[in-house]
Amino acid sequence: MRRAACIARGLTIACTNEAQPRAVRGMVDRIGRAEHNHQYIVSHARAVAESYGYSPISTPILEYSSVFERTLGADSDVVGKELYKFLDSSQYWMTMRPEGTAGVNRAVITNELENRMPQRFFYSGPMFRHERPQKGRLRQFEQFGIESMGSTHPAADVECIQMGWEFLNRLSVDGELQVQLNTLGDTESRTAYKRLLKEYFYKHLGELSETSRLRVGSNTLRVLDSKNETDQEIIANAPPFLQCLSADSVRHFDFVKKSLESLGIPYLLNDKLVRGLDYYQHTVWEITSSSSLLGRSQGTVLAGGRYDGLSRILGGTKSIPGVGWGAGIERLALLLGNQDVSSCPPAIPILVVPESTNETDASGLRTVPDSLYIYAMQVAARVREISGQGSYVFKPPTTPNHPRVSKQLASVLKGDLIPSHVVIVGSAEMANGEVIVRNTATKTQVTVDVSKLDTAI
Repeated sequence: MRRAACIARGLTIACTNEAQPRAVRGMVDRIGRAEHNHQYIVSHARAVAESYGYSPISTPILEYSSVFERTLGADSDVVGKELYKFLDSSQYWMTMRPEGTAGVNRAVITNELENRMPQRFFYSGPMFRHERPQKGRLRQFEQFGIESMGSTHPAADVECIQMGWEFLNRLSVDGELQVQLNTLGDTESRTAYKRLLKEYFYKHLGELSETSRLRVGSNTLRVLDSKNETDQEIIANAPPFLQCLSADSVRHFDFVKKSLESLGIPYLLNDKLVRGLDYYQHTVWEITSSSSLLGRSQGTVLAGGRYDGLSRILGGTKSIPGVGWGAGIERLALLLGNQDVSSCPPAIPILVVPESTNETDASGLRTVPDSLYIYAMQVAARVREISGQGSYVFKPPTTPNHPRVSKQLASVLKGDLIPSHVVIVGSAEMANGEVIVRNTATKTQVTVDVSKLDTAI
């Protein structure tokens, strides 16, 4: 009966116990330290982007499905298996964005910015892909990205790589960072290389995985993305792209390499680094981390490339050159490890000493007089005023018995963010205009006049 109730319009839907709601698989809540880490990463990325003259942009989470189906390609894994796509009540196919670049380019066309080049944007927000959740990879994932539009000069490519490199190094993440660099050349170069590559893979067609065999004819470059071990052996001996580069492509790539060297940004050439979509050309790159915190096969933390043909695919009146990158916030958060990256120190709690309703009976209820609560709030206001830190009156769960100070302190100290001090007040302290200040690190405490709180915190 319960199973039948979970069927709607022929589609099986997830059943949950209403008394015990849970998050959707692959989608997580960020609480306390997790949210602090997220904000820390985004604030650093934003600061770097703004220092290079980029402006913020925000695009809708929902777009017409055609925005992504045109740009990602009908045979891509994202379009074929991973889109969160549905038919709305107006009979339009809608998709929750799986990446940011297509939406930004759509916004440029929609808002008639094609004749107001260059445009330089940064963005952050949630993206959605229905893939198997694993460490550092979620179905709702957060991304920060930048897009530089309007210039075909390779200096724009270099600037984007430089921004990403500077951003990641500011974070002081775990592991050694490395820029992996390649070129896809221009249209002429890619056409020649795909022809050469297709001939090579057809000679090994029987040895390739089923997925790669299908890609040889439809999207040859994507075979180079295969993680299959047998495919990797064949790919390792594939002809290099460099032998097919046109003179213009060589000049473009040489400028990028020479500029990175002059800026002191180390890079590793990786001729197997590709993008499977035709609008990508010239420079592509990834920044990887050697950290074990990311788990197996999750080393890439930032990826970018030049996409000069994207606006035409979206229906724009002009072919707008562009280059940009995106970075996954969840993977970067893993690389922060146990660093304390809170932008401000944890607020100082005011613990209130309860009074027994029957001083001669240990079983008497422990309560807090209204006057003592008011005094505690005045003390919290004073702490905020003199310390520059937050402060609040600790309010335990409502029960007939107000917990003892020892239990309140234990509750405060088991959280993600441990305050440097706690302040304790009781009726005796209120009568004398005093407080007890406890150092949570040294576990020492002193009694001071409220007027001299600044000497103890």
